[in-house]
Amino acid sequence: MRTDFAMSHIPVYVYFIFIALLWVGITRCFRRTIRIRRLLVMPLLFAALGFRGFFGLFPHPADRDVLAALLGLAVGLALGWHHARRWTIAIDRQAGQITVPGDVMMFAIILGSFAFEFALHYGIESRAVWVAGWPVQPLAAGVWAWFLGMTAGRNVNLALRYRDQQGLPVAEAP
Repeated sequence: MRTDFAMSHIPVYVYFIFIALLWVGITRCFRRTIRIRRLLVMPLLFAALGFRGFFGLFPHPADRDVLAALLGLAVGLALGWHHARRWTIAIDRQAGQITVPGDVMMFAIILGSFAFEFALHYGIESRAVWVAGWPVQPLAAGVWAWFLGMTAGRNVNLALRYRDQQGLPVAEAP
Protein backbone atom coordinates (compact mmCIF):
# COMPACT_ATOMS: atom_id res chain seq x y z
CA MET A 1 0.00 0.00 0.00
CA ARG A 2 1.39 3.37 -1.05
CA THR A 3 1.53 6.03 1.68
CA ASP A 4 3.53 8.84 0.03
CA PHE A 5 0.55 10.59 -1.55
CA ALA A 6 0.83 14.20 -2.59
CA MET A 7 -0.80 16.47 -0.05
CA SER A 8 -1.12 13.58 2.41
CA HIS A 9 -0.62 16.17 5.10
CA ILE A 10 -2.96 19.10 4.78
CA PRO A 11 -1.81 21.85 7.17
CA VAL A 12 -4.10 22.48 10.13
CA TYR A 13 -4.54 26.14 9.17
CA VAL A 14 -6.37 25.03 6.00
CA TYR A 15 -9.13 23.55 8.14
CA PHE A 16 -9.41 26.80 10.12
CA ILE A 17 -9.58 28.80 6.89
CA PHE A 18 -12.29 26.48 5.60
CA ILE A 19 -14.34 26.83 8.80
CA ALA A 20 -13.95 30.62 8.74
CA LEU A 21 -15.05 30.71 5.11
CA LEU A 22 -18.05 28.54 5.92
CA TRP A 23 -19.02 30.93 8.73
CA VAL A 24 -18.63 34.01 6.51
CA GLY A 25 -20.60 32.37 3.70
CA ILE A 26 -23.41 31.19 5.93
CA THR A 27 -23.81 34.62 7.53
CA ARG A 28 -24.24 36.08 4.03
CA CYS A 29 -27.30 33.88 3.53
CA PHE A 30 -29.30 35.98 6.00
CA ARG A 31 -30.51 39.57 5.87
CA ARG A 32 -27.94 41.91 7.39
CA THR A 33 -27.18 45.57 7.88
CA ILE A 34 -23.64 46.67 7.10
CA ARG A 35 -21.69 49.88 6.91
CA ILE A 36 -21.37 51.07 3.34
CA ARG A 37 -17.55 50.95 3.58
CA ARG A 38 -17.70 47.19 4.13
CA LEU A 39 -18.75 46.78 0.51
CA LEU A 40 -15.07 47.21 -0.33
CA VAL A 41 -13.85 44.32 1.82
CA MET A 42 -14.82 41.26 -0.23
CA PRO A 43 -13.77 42.60 -3.65
CA LEU A 44 -10.41 43.70 -2.22
CA LEU A 45 -9.99 40.35 -0.51
CA PHE A 46 -10.83 38.42 -3.68
CA ALA A 47 -8.45 40.64 -5.70
CA ALA A 48 -5.60 40.07 -3.25
CA LEU A 49 -6.21 36.33 -3.01
CA GLY A 50 -6.64 36.01 -6.77
CA PHE A 51 -3.41 37.81 -7.58
CA ARG A 52 -1.51 35.95 -4.87
CA GLY A 53 -2.98 32.61 -5.90
CA PHE A 54 -2.43 33.05 -9.62
CA PHE A 55 1.07 34.49 -9.48
CA GLY A 56 2.04 32.03 -6.74
CA LEU A 57 1.18 29.09 -8.98
CA PHE A 58 1.89 30.64 -12.38
CA PRO A 59 4.64 33.27 -12.03
CA HIS A 60 4.93 33.97 -15.78
CA PRO A 61 1.51 34.84 -17.23
CA ALA A 62 1.08 34.94 -20.99
CA ASP A 63 -1.07 37.35 -22.99
CA ARG A 64 -3.84 34.76 -23.20
CA ASP A 65 -3.91 34.62 -19.39
CA VAL A 66 -4.43 38.37 -19.18
CA LEU A 67 -7.13 38.16 -21.85
CA ALA A 68 -8.86 35.32 -19.98
CA ALA A 69 -8.69 37.35 -16.76
CA LEU A 70 -10.22 40.41 -18.43
CA LEU A 71 -12.97 38.29 -19.96
CA GLY A 72 -13.65 36.57 -16.63
CA LEU A 73 -13.74 39.93 -14.86
CA ALA A 74 -16.17 41.41 -17.40
CA VAL A 75 -18.50 38.41 -17.22
CA GLY A 76 -18.33 38.37 -13.43
CA LEU A 77 -19.04 42.10 -13.16
CA ALA A 78 -22.07 41.77 -15.42
CA LEU A 79 -23.44 38.74 -13.59
CA GLY A 80 -22.84 40.24 -10.14
CA TRP A 81 -24.48 43.53 -11.16
CA HIS A 82 -27.45 41.74 -12.69
CA HIS A 83 -27.86 39.53 -9.63
CA ALA A 84 -27.96 42.44 -7.15
CA ARG A 85 -30.10 44.80 -9.19
CA ARG A 86 -33.36 43.12 -8.23
CA TRP A 87 -32.70 43.22 -4.49
CA THR A 88 -34.85 45.36 -2.24
CA ILE A 89 -32.43 47.21 0.00
CA ALA A 90 -32.89 49.59 2.90
CA ILE A 91 -30.68 52.65 3.31
CA ASP A 92 -29.87 54.51 6.51
CA ARG A 93 -27.95 57.60 5.40
CA GLN A 94 -27.44 58.93 8.93
CA ALA A 95 -25.75 55.75 10.10
CA GLY A 96 -24.04 55.15 6.73
CA GLN A 97 -25.56 51.69 6.54
CA ILE A 98 -27.31 49.55 4.01
CA THR A 99 -29.54 46.55 4.69
CA VAL A 100 -29.27 43.80 2.12
CA PRO A 101 -31.26 40.58 1.82
CA GLY A 102 -29.74 37.21 2.50
CA ASP A 103 -28.16 35.65 -0.56
CA VAL A 104 -26.53 32.32 -1.24
CA MET A 105 -24.34 33.69 -4.08
CA MET A 106 -21.53 34.87 -1.81
CA PHE A 107 -21.56 31.51 -0.03
CA ALA A 108 -21.24 29.76 -3.40
CA ILE A 109 -18.43 32.10 -4.50
CA ILE A 110 -16.51 31.57 -1.26
CA LEU A 111 -16.83 27.78 -1.40
CA GLY A 112 -16.16 27.72 -5.13
CA SER A 113 -12.98 29.73 -4.79
CA PHE A 114 -11.77 27.51 -1.93
CA ALA A 115 -12.48 24.33 -3.93
CA PHE A 116 -10.88 25.80 -7.06
CA GLU A 117 -7.73 26.85 -5.21
CA PHE A 118 -7.55 23.49 -3.43
CA ALA A 119 -7.91 21.57 -6.71
CA LEU A 120 -5.19 23.62 -8.39
CA HIS A 121 -2.78 23.12 -5.50
CA TYR A 122 -3.56 19.42 -5.43
CA GLY A 123 -3.02 19.12 -9.18
CA ILE A 124 0.31 20.91 -9.03
CA GLU A 125 1.61 19.06 -5.97
CA SER A 126 0.54 15.66 -7.31
CA ARG A 127 2.01 16.50 -10.73
CA ALA A 128 -1.31 15.72 -12.37
CA VAL A 129 -1.27 15.57 -16.15
CA TRP A 130 -4.19 17.98 -16.52
CA VAL A 131 -2.25 20.81 -14.83
CA ALA A 132 0.38 20.76 -17.58
CA GLY A 133 -2.21 21.35 -20.30
CA TRP A 134 -2.27 24.75 -21.99
CA PRO A 135 -5.83 25.72 -20.94
CA VAL A 136 -5.19 25.43 -17.19
CA GLN A 137 -3.33 28.72 -16.77
CA PRO A 138 -5.79 30.92 -18.71
CA LEU A 139 -8.70 29.05 -17.12
CA ALA A 140 -7.27 29.77 -13.67
CA ALA A 141 -6.87 33.46 -14.52
CA GLY A 142 -10.41 33.62 -15.88
CA VAL A 143 -11.99 31.84 -12.93
CA TRP A 144 -10.18 33.95 -10.32
CA ALA A 145 -11.18 37.11 -12.17
CA TRP A 146 -14.76 35.83 -12.51
CA PHE A 147 -15.00 35.34 -8.73
CA LEU A 148 -13.66 38.87 -8.22
CA GLY A 149 -16.04 40.29 -10.83
CA MET A 150 -19.10 38.64 -9.28
CA THR A 151 -18.28 40.11 -5.90
CA ALA A 152 -17.32 43.52 -7.26
CA GLY A 153 -20.35 43.72 -9.57
CA ARG A 154 -22.87 43.17 -6.81
CA ASN A 155 -21.10 45.51 -4.40
CA VAL A 156 -20.68 48.30 -6.96
CA ASN A 157 -24.40 47.98 -7.72
CA LEU A 158 -25.22 48.32 -4.03
CA ALA A 159 -22.82 51.24 -3.53
CA LEU A 160 -24.26 53.16 -6.48
CA ARG A 161 -27.80 52.51 -5.30
CA TYR A 162 -26.80 53.81 -1.88
CA ARG A 163 -25.27 56.88 -3.50
CA ASP A 164 -28.38 57.48 -5.60
CA GLN A 165 -30.69 56.64 -2.66
CA GLN A 166 -32.50 53.86 -4.53
CA GLY A 167 -33.73 51.92 -1.56
CA LEU A 168 -36.43 51.89 1.02
CA PRO A 169 -35.97 53.92 4.19
CA VAL A 170 -35.04 51.60 7.05
CA ALA A 171 -38.48 51.95 8.65
CA GLU A 172 -40.14 50.60 5.47
CA ALA A 173 -37.72 47.74 4.81
CA PRO A 174 -39.24 44.24 4.71
